[in-house]
Parts: sequence; structure tokens; C-alpha cells
Amino acid sequence: MRTSQRGMSYWSVLFGVGLFGLIIKVSSTIGPVYLDYFALDKMLQAKFKEPQVDAFELKQFTTDLSAQMDRNNMRDRKVEDLMVIRREGNKTIVELDYEERRNLMSNLDVVAHFKKSYTSEKPDGFKE
Repeated sequence: MRTSQRGMSYWSVLFGVGLFGLIIKVSSTIGPVYLDYFALDKMLQAKFKEPQVDAFELKQFTTDLSAQMDRNNMRDRKVEDLMVIRREGNKTIVELDYEERRNLMSNLDVVAHFKKSYTSEKPDGFKE
């Protein structure tokens, strides 16, 4: 009975190491993309919770968000590339819609598409 219990073969060890390496490669490629998205999502949620967001004009909103992105080391993208900020009546609508493409290996790319909407009610006397 002991002779049949010898452990893992060479090929199973090689397969395990290869699988572990692939998991590390994929997570190091796509991980920063998701971290940037989660940071951007938290920034926008915090922006809409601020009481003075109702007093901001669209340009001021964009400038503040751009400054926050710089502080969070998201310097490779502009606010205009990531989202559309518009007003409909009393609401300010921010539509976050972008995709990130990263090279995984050779000619194989990983694409992540992010889409989310944020809405805020604005007072009637709001200036644009």
C-alpha cells in the first residue's frame, strides 16, 4: 500500500506551477484596472454626498474631480474620457462609461468595460 503513495508527479508539479504563474499574471494585469475603477467610484459617491455639490457648476465639478484623480495617481486619463456629465432639469447625471485594455501576453489582451450612472437632485435655482 505504501508503494502506491509516492506523491505528485513531475507533470502535476509543472501544471501547478504554471497555473499559479498564470493566476499571478492575470491578477497583476487586471488588478490595477479594477483598483482604479473602485477608487473612481468612491470619489464620485463621495462627491454626491457632499452638501456643497449643489452649489458647484459643471466646470467646477469636473475640475475638482480631475484634482482628486491626480491625487489618487490616475494621471493617464482625463475626466472627459471616462464620463459624461450633464444636467436634465433639477438633476445632475454623471455617466461613467469606459473600457480599459491591457496586454496579457503576446497578442492576447484583457478588456474590462465599466458602466455606472450617478444622479443627484438639484434645487430649482441652480446655475450652470
